[in-house]
Order: sequence, then structure tokens, then C-alpha cells
Amino acid sequence: MLDLFEKLSGVKQGREYKFVRNNLFSEKKILSSWVENFVDRDNKIVREFQQKFYNSFWEFYLFSVISELNFKVDFSKNTPDFVINAPSNILIEAVVAEIKTGGKQFEERTIEDNISMLIPPHLQLDFYQVLDEAIARHSNSFLMKWQKYGKTYSKQSFVTGDEPFIIAISSYDQINYGREYIYSMMALLFGLYYDPAVDDYIPKTSITKPDSNSQIPIGLFNDSKYEDVSAVLFSCTTTLGKLTSLAKSDSNLGHYNHVVNIRQISDEPYFILQHVSPEEPEKLSDGLFLLHNPYAKNSCDRSIFKGSNITQIYLDNDQFRFEGNTPTIFSRFNSFVKMPDHFFHRVINTFNRR
Repeated sequence: MLDLFEKLSGVKQGREYKFVRNNLFSEKKILSSWVENFVDRDNKIVREFQQKFYNSFWEFYLFSVISELNFKVDFSKNTPDFVINAPSNILIEAVVAEIKTGGKQFEERTIEDNISMLIPPHLQLDFYQVLDEAIARHSNSFLMKWQKYGKTYSKQSFVTGDEPFIIAISSYDQINYGREYIYSMMALLFGLYYDPAVDDYIPKTSITKPDSNSQIPIGLFNDSKYEDVSAVLFSCTTTLGKLTSLAKSDSNLGHYNHVVNIRQISDEPYFILQHVSPEEPEKLSDGLFLLHNPYAKNSCDRSIFKGSNITQIYLDNDQFRFEGNTPTIFSRFNSFVKMPDHFFHRVINTFNRR
């Protein structure tokens, strides 16, 4: 079993890694459980985890979800990240969307940024800025892995070309990425741009790249150009807060933090609160979305994901379906201080008052 926190010589340890190592005992136990039976094929992932953190963190999390689904990974193959051979053959490649060069860094995050997770879209003054930056960063991640499939993954001797290929994207593209929900992916993949001013999705074919005049095409799943990509597995909530929420959900671990999820439901009042606890837990795969490509050469079998809390989004008779076992996580608020109940009552009323 990998020792994620072993002392390695010559490693410049990253801020997130040192924070977890020095302060988060319960979270360390959860992280370590994620890598049971994980095989480090090139003997460098622990080093990368300690240096860059989120790239490896996302890969460890995905492996834990895959294991929970009872998928079997063939670790004898070096690329892509997960070659699954049961219950069916699937290729999954993981990638993280990172902050652009010169962008505001995580260490600059303030209390106000944390509180912003509790502000509904129609009151977020920077909603369009956050959304467009997310679309731009996610587009880069998607296109990089799509090109890699054509040039590298599809050329592997064991790849027949009949396997679904999933790009798994986790968003760490700006300090308030946890507010992106699925809006960036609905725009990038289906050309549906959510506008809080009208509380609806507006069809678009492109957006203007932030801080430039260039256009970024969106609606990538609206024709067959990207047919090699069967689906995108996406999260903007797989964070240190995810670890804390899982610890808070486990009666054997517990946690001093107070964690609240705002979840979206299909009927009124549309938004509800979850005060995370062992009695009202957050599950491992909560916060994951699998967005299916209607033009995919090899479609994913939706039934093999139904044992999880992954929300699947797909087109059915020209209508989008959202299929899942639990209400989706819209945003998560993690605080050392427990806010009074009336505070959260006002918050959820603000979400549901239009």
C-alpha cells in the first residue's frame, strides 16, 4: 500500500500537502484508504502528490470511486490512467483544470470567498466572470486529452477502438471554482449557457475568452467531431472540503468543522440544506456528474453507474435527463465555526426566492 506521507528527499512539498499532513488527522486516514490496492506504475505518484497535490488527489479519488463501483482496473497497462476490464471495457483519463498563469492563487482566498459558496447565482456579482473562466480552463483540459486519445491512447495495442473513452475533469481553475456547479460543463459540452438573470439556459456556440477578444467554441457534444469522447466525468467539489465532509459523515472519525451542502432538487423549493453528519452523510461519489455524448462512437452503459451517487446527464428524445440517486450538490460550505440555524434559514430562503 502506498504511504502518501512518507518522507521523501529532495521534494519541495506543496502548501495543500503540508496542510493535510500537519493538521488533518481524519482526512489523512480517508486519503490513505483511497489508495488501498492502488498501483503506482511509474513509481512517482507519491512524489507528485506531495509536490502538486491535486493532480494525484483527483486520481486517488477516482480510483476509490471506481473501486466502490466494483470496476476492475488493469494496472499492467501504463496509459491511459484507468484501463477498466470489468464489468466492461472502459478507458478513463484523469485531468485537472488549473489556475491560469498569473491567476489569483488559492493562498489569496479570503473568508468572503468562502462565504460566497452560500450566495445564489442571481446575487453573485462575478457570476459570468467565474463561469467564463471555468469554461475556458475546462476547454483546455478537454481538448488536451481528446488530442492525446487520437495520438497516443488509441494507438495502444490493447485498445480495440470499441471501448468507451471517458475524460475525467476536476476543477481547480480559480479560487472560487466550487461555485461552478455544472454550468461550465453544460455550456462547454452542450452549448447551454446558464444566465441567472432569466434563470434559464441560453443556447450559444461560443464565448469570449476572458481578458481577450478571441472566441472559444462551445457545444462540443452537439456534433460528431468529438465522437471519440464517450462522456465527461466532472466535479468542482472534490476538494479538501470533500475530505472533511466525508470525515464528518463517519461516526468512527468525526470532525470539529461544520459542513453544509446546498443541494438542488427538481421540484420546489429547488434548493435544500444538508448539515453533514453520520445521520445525514455525504457519500463518496456525491458531487460527480457524468455527461454523456449523444454523438459518441462508443456510448457508455449508464446502468453500470447506477450503484453510485453519480448524477448522469444525457439526451433522451431531445430532452436532457438528470438521473441520480440523491439530490446534486450545488455548493459546499465548510467552517470552523457553527453558524446559528437562523443564518442558514436565511441563506436557503435567498436561494429559493426569485
